[in-house]
Amino acid sequence: MSQREMNGLVLKKAELGAWVRGLLSAGRVVGPVQDGEELRYRPLASDAALVLDGLRPLRAPKEHLLPQVEPLFTFTGSGNGVALAPAKIPETRTVILGVRSCDARAFARLDDVFLKRKDPDGLYGARRGRSLLVGLACAAPSWGCFCTSVGGSPAGTEGLDLLLTDLDDRYHVAVLSEAGRQLLAGVGGPAGAAEGRAAAERHAAAIAGMRVAFDGTAVPAKVQWDWPDWSRYARRCLACGACSFLCPTCHCFDIQDEMTAEGGVRFRCWDTCQFGEFTRMGAGHNPRPSQTERIRQRVSHKFKYLAEEFGRPGCTGCGRCVEACPVNIDIRSVLQAIEDGRQ
Repeated sequence: MSQREMNGLVLKKAELGAWVRGLLSAGRVVGPVQDGEELRYRPLASDAALVLDGLRPLRAPKEHLLPQVEPLFTFTGSGNGVALAPAKIPETRTVILGVRSCDARAFARLDDVFLKRKDPDGLYGARRGRSLLVGLACAAPSWGCFCTSVGGSPAGTEGLDLLLTDLDDRYHVAVLSEAGRQLLAGVGGPAGAAEGRAAAERHAAAIAGMRVAFDGTAVPAKVQWDWPDWSRYARRCLACGACSFLCPTCHCFDIQDEMTAEGGVRFRCWDTCQFGEFTRMGAGHNPRPSQTERIRQRVSHKFKYLAEEFGRPGCTGCGRCVEACPVNIDIRSVLQAIEDGRQ
């Protein structure tokens, strides 16, 4: 990269529409759009729908790389005449705009699970390999956010190709990869020292507005199987699954077949360890018979098992689980109690 790009670029908001239209002409573009009362990551039909201000979208962009329902293969015929047709591998480049730093880090956690084990997941890998992430630094983190407790930042750059920082009438753009540089070809101008300082000041202000709820590096060693308080939190849990389905790093799925007269399709769909049937076996035995075992599994998996396997927890502190829980179970309080050894 040139010195100009290393120091950052400036993209005027008046130029944003033309840039997005150029991206749309070259492939699929996903970004935050207003969907009824909710801000959601949706494929853009035009630049006019893009919303790059306001709060973090309630749902993460995970579904665009790991769809909520995804065909694995179709089959036709019956008996010895069954013929299988694999799912189509995505070929279109996808640019995801307005990705918050916690969600970009979440894709790196999904990479751990789907790409760094013995048998990489081809469907996830195909989408991931054709995706570029354009981040938007958080100016005012949501009340449930705790990214700084797990090594993140409202303006973190992990996993991103570009990072935009809102400077009122323009964006400061940090170029973080060669692919990101190519996305900005012919767009924007060099950032001056004043713009660089303004971006840094806004990052610092966002960080200062957050509190470190717990020490994410200390928690894995303190998560204990026989901690007495698992049952206390489990008694409040409704097993609704909101925490899992809004989480940008949860990745458990079920596999089912849907039959037709001619054959059918095998597909996978999101699932969660908080559901009673998740571990129920064919003969009826369930190794996690109560919500106590299930909530212990969720916390232990994210903050102990994945940390031991990959060197980092399976949580990026987006806070969606905190904000969505209908009975106000706050994972920050759970982890504070674990860290302090409290009951």
